[in-house]
Amino acid sequence: FIERERAFIHATNLLSSRLRTANMSESSPAEVFAKISEKDEKSGKWMILSLNKKKKAVVDATGDGLESLRKAFDEGKCSWALFRVHGVDVQENVTSTRPKLVQINWVGEKVSAFAKMGALEGKQKVSKIFKGIACSFDANGSDDVSADEIVKKLCASGGAHKPVYYDFGCDEKIQLEFYQKK
Repeated sequence: FIERERAFIHATNLLSSRLRTANMSESSPAEVFAKISEKDEKSGKWMILSLNKKKKAVVDATGDGLESLRKAFDEGKCSWALFRVHGVDVQENVTSTRPKLVQINWVGEKVSAFAKMGALEGKQKVSKIFKGIACSFDANGSDDVSADEIVKKLCASGGAHKPVYYDFGCDEKIQLEFYQKK
């Protein structure tokens, strides 16, 4: 009886996983972008787009957290990711949270020279979907996609006032030291 119950639970989990994948691929890139960029969405949400054979942008994957994003990139593809980070400013009487959308232009290390030429075309198509990007950067390997790199790009592109920390979701935060008391 216990073995049958385990098999049932495994089959249910497998089916649930397949349904999430099917639902994700049925959503348009613009719909997934709209969800991630909603005012009250949590930090750490991400999506990856690529171009299909008809040169149309399609959603490859979605998820939570920087580590899962790093693992989702395909070394044999050109793709574009959107990652949501929150800049959190904590003052004595108020805490403000500002969402920041980061675009990552991915050309995997195993992408052929011919396929790399298509990356520019894809970048132009993705720019019509990803609106309000705080910063973007290019990456070729998972080591290029780090919280430190994102913070460096956000700080370089931001205004004079910096947040106290950046929240990457999944309990990953990076404190900035602009306002440390001496």
